[in-house]
Amino acid sequence: MKYLMLFADHFEDTEAIATLDVLLRGRDEVVSASMMGRTEIKTKCGFTLTVNTTIEEVDPTEFDALIIPGGPGSFKILGRLPKVDELIKYFAESGKLVAAICAAPFLIGRFGYLYDREYTVFPGFEDQILGGTYIREEGVVQSDNFITAKSMFYSIDFALKIHEYFHGIESALSLRRACQGEI
Repeated sequence: MKYLMLFADHFEDTEAIATLDVLLRGRDEVVSASMMGRTEIKTKCGFTLTVNTTIEEVDPTEFDALIIPGGPGSFKILGRLPKVDELIKYFAESGKLVAAICAAPFLIGRFGYLYDREYTVFPGFEDQILGGTYIREEGVVQSDNFITAKSMFYSIDFALKIHEYFHGIESALSLRRACQGEI
């Protein structure tokens, strides 16, 4: 599988890096793409991360899934970029997986894609999602081709759910055991 992960300044470090790490351990390809017009991105914690490419160099038709980390970058930057809206619409309407964590599920939900679906999101952002059933007590929720996660605490479970979506539960359990050092 090939995943497109979006990055903007002030993304939540753990949500992006843990997700990226787990998916790479699952032997899938993850392309990290900057929405900032440059490959160096500032994290929420103030580190600089160099991503693979910029979004201008990406053909979304080459990817099986779109992954959006949360943090302030998701609602202060990504939420204002028409290109992000286009990408979400393309993946959602093509029936491809769209996965978002922390505040980022609001990016999907504001278009109504979570209508009649269950989802979770960082508390306080549920009011920005049109329709759907907010599952506050769950850390990760899958509903059809959408996976949402509540916060950085659930980053590894989020990544494992993405892996499971494409490779099945047995593969996800095996990957979880490998991450836990139980090979």
